[in-house]
Amino acid sequence: MHFEQSIILAASRETVWKLVADTDRLNREVGLPPILFTFTPRKAGGTDAIATARIAGFTLRYREHPFDWVRPAYYHVRRTFEKGPVREMVGGARLEEVEGGTLVTVWGDLEPTNALGAIACRAIGAKAISDFILAYRGFDAYLKEAAATPYPRHSGRPTAHRERLRQKLALLKTAGASEDVAERLGGYLAGAPPESTVGMRPFALADRWGVDRISVLKACLLAAGSAVGLLDLRWRVLCPSCRGGPAATSRLSEVGESVHCEACNIRFDAEFDRSVEVCFSVAPAIRDVRETTFCIGGPGRAPHAVAQFYLRPGERRTETLILAPGGYTLASLQAAQTVSYSTCESAADEACVRITESESRAVIQLESGEETGCRSAWTIVNESGQEVVLRMETPEWTNQTATAALVTSLQTFRDQFSSEVLAPGMELAVRQICVLFSDLKGSTAMYRAQGDAPSYRTVREHFDLMRRIIDAHNGAIVKTIGDAVMATFSDPAEGVDAALAIQRAAMAEPDHPVVKLGLHYGPAIAVTANEKLDYFGQTVNLAARVQGASEGGDVVISSALAADPAIAEILSSGEYSITPFETVVRGVDEPVKMLRIFFAGASKTQS
Repeated sequence: MHFEQSIILAASRETVWKLVADTDRLNREVGLPPILFTFTPRKAGGTDAIATARIAGFTLRYREHPFDWVRPAYYHVRRTFEKGPVREMVGGARLEEVEGGTLVTVWGDLEPTNALGAIACRAIGAKAISDFILAYRGFDAYLKEAAATPYPRHSGRPTAHRERLRQKLALLKTAGASEDVAERLGGYLAGAPPESTVGMRPFALADRWGVDRISVLKACLLAAGSAVGLLDLRWRVLCPSCRGGPAATSRLSEVGESVHCEACNIRFDAEFDRSVEVCFSVAPAIRDVRETTFCIGGPGRAPHAVAQFYLRPGERRTETLILAPGGYTLASLQAAQTVSYSTCESAADEACVRITESESRAVIQLESGEETGCRSAWTIVNESGQEVVLRMETPEWTNQTATAALVTSLQTFRDQFSSEVLAPGMELAVRQICVLFSDLKGSTAMYRAQGDAPSYRTVREHFDLMRRIIDAHNGAIVKTIGDAVMATFSDPAEGVDAALAIQRAAMAEPDHPVVKLGLHYGPAIAVTANEKLDYFGQTVNLAARVQGASEGGDVVISSALAADPAIAEILSSGEYSITPFETVVRGVDEPVKMLRIFFAGASKTQS
């Protein structure tokens, strides 16, 4: 039995796709029940997803086959039921560009189990199509700015704890969050759809509000601190395949070095600056929101995938794809390898992917070469003896991820969550981090001349100055060692800017000790040391050696930092006197190239 209905939405296909392809929220909006998924690993790779749902007092169980989609043209899915009036359902949506916007067609094919099931299927199919069209009308009103939300049936209800929310917002402002961000966050928590207040990404909120990302991240960290208690902080590890993964955890120490994604049936390493991210949920004291799932396989869950094809053994199909110029990857959980290719306007307009089999694993072969046209007819042939899910992916991860490396490099995090550490003995790789070391020149003579108490007070005031400046430049003090400081920054340009600001502030105070500063940028290992989150590795060691080359009153940076375009722009202002030099560093075979930076006209012989 076939059911179909169309509606025109007043927006581009890409804009409409973002709403229609978010099947998790869409299914909630049309009134479908929450789904409990269990996964059975497949020997060839991937899993079989079994869904269980309660509808009208009955329990339904079905296998959800992988979705097919081409962004932003269509998606569909097949579900086979264990029992009940429906044997199989195939349904989805098509999007076509038309005058006035996008024609969206929702359709479904239902196969009944028997004659009585046919009667039920007629009613089920007609109601489902009607409910989806009603949801699309809600999208249309939102796109025309006639509605505040695209989900009117399940929009947020005013929180039952408004007075408590008001009190928490006052505490948040007192803790240091900007009034504008605090008010936006409060309004969002009070009125957003329930599912939107669970697993919130601070950068996504910032982009939605049109405000600075780091200011929102810092506000969320303050809101999750024990003094405010407005949000709960969660750590989530993103699967490289589905960009989902295991359930979020409240403690960083519960994140493992190796993580298993049950949905994809793959194990992968957690990466501190890539796959481990921080997210936030509204505290139960403000809104009692339960995390529910309505769909796990839709294209909205994998925005990095431009297309996905579910191919049965022997299946052959041809698809016309319109891809932006750039690099892409062909990947499959059933295959041991991936295939990279690029698109450009001048390449051939035909491509062929052949999937064969070797030792029970699929083998992906791109026969048309490593380059294809931006608009090409793709022929895809599954010659293996197994079901295969083939994805065309962009290499980029979402830029809305606040990674663990970034978050732990913020002073706000260090202040609010000083007890957050990795599990004992655990080491997580950080691909790139900027490390700053500082020291005070002549501190031994200062202690001898002034005595312990006055000298200690001077050092503490110096630490306070460094902390303020490092915090203002989105860095964090990792530890102090005597009168030295180790700090980290996720953005190397912010690190160099902070070092220059420290020297500028120190030289502006006549009695301030002379500061030696050095910075380096590169990979490191995040560990727990002395019950604190710390970093080790060659980058950290070399940063300390770079600082050792400082004469005082200057900032010394490694050649790795000097090559950064953003840092080159900072140093091109004419405010600085820059001297390249080389020095021998213990543990490094060749002399290390560095830059010594003084303020133009400043004395180079401070003592």
